[in-house]
Order: sequence, then C-alpha cells, then structure tokens
Amino acid sequence: MSRSRQPPLVTGISPNEGISWTKVTIRGENLGTGPADLIGLTICGHNCLLTAELMSASKIVCRVGQAKNDKGDIIVTTKSGGKGTSTVSFKLLKPEKIGILDQSAVWVDEMNYYDMRTDRNKGIPPLSLRPANPLGIEIDKGGFPQKDLEALFPGMSADFTSENFSAAWYLIENHSTTSAQAHVQERKEVIFTSEEDR
Repeated sequence: MSRSRQPPLVTGISPNEGISWTKVTIRGENLGTGPADLIGLTICGHNCLLTAELMSASKIVCRVGQAKNDKGDIIVTTKSGGKGTSTVSFKLLKPEKIGILDQSAVWVDEMNYYDMRTDRNKGIPPLSLRPANPLGIEIDKGGFPQKDLEALFPGMSADFTSENFSAAWYLIENHSTTSAQAHVQERKEVIFTSEEDR
C-alpha cells in the first residue's frame, strides 16, 4: 500500500516584496521530489512555473511575473502531494517611473573623448557633453522667426538638453531646408574622409 506525500507547505519567501521579475527564494516543506514532480507554482495569482528551479524538497528559486494581485499567497503544486498552502505572502510593488530630471540610483562615471582641436584625450563628465550638432547634419537656420516658433511651441525649447525639448522645434529651426539627399551626401563625405585618414 503506497502512502502519498504530504501537500506542499510554503513557510518563507525572500524577499517578501518586490517588482515584477524579482528573483525570489521560496522555502517550505514537501516542495517536490524532483523537477518533474513540480507541476505548479503561483505567486500573487501569476504562474511562475517556467522560471522555477527546484533546488531541494525545501527550496525553490524563481522570478515573480506580472502578477494579477498586489499581494497574495505562494502556492506550490506537486504530482506527489497535490496543491499546497502557504503561511506567508508576497507583496508586488509598482515600479517607479523615473523622468530625465529625477534622481536615480545609477552611478555615472566620467568619460574620455578625443579633442581633435588639441589632439589629446580629455576626461569630462557626460552631463556636460552638449554637442553643437547632435544629428551630424549641417545646420541650416531656415529663417523662421523666433516669435513664430515660440507661438507654435508654447513653453517648449529647441535646446535638446532642456526638460521641455521639442524635436519638431529643433528640426524646424535648424534643418527645415535640409533634404534627405544632402544628409546622405554629407554622410558619404564623412565616411570617405575617415577612410583616407587611415
């Protein structure tokens, strides 16, 4: 007479909160006898079985997906023990949206660039990099009056480093008479000049 195993019991999850795709470690009892025994894993109602890795009968590592609920149980299902229960829950956090001027936890290191005028390398912080011509196309001021542009784009700016940058304003102000053919020809000249310098 064969005796079935006890149902899975989840007793811990670390971390117990995070955004979607957070890697978590699930601890408990009877979580599976092997990879083929683990047939279901949900966190906050989301199926996480595809990312689950059964480390032992008491430990599973997986990633939390796009959960349906903000907070919910961790349910493990096995062939040998059926659908389990959980004494702990996971809280899904909403990721913060970061704007271009918001602070973030990213370290920006200084960059080196080659200054052709002085024929040397220079180190400067990337935030001070403000190329005069970011598109690499010859700037041709089309003759649109500044007042007309300000009326067309109220509160906006053609300065690409500005929080209120308007790409349309920039293009009208600097490239309204530039053709696509002129851009292609200019690029060819740059490529040929570069090859001759080698």
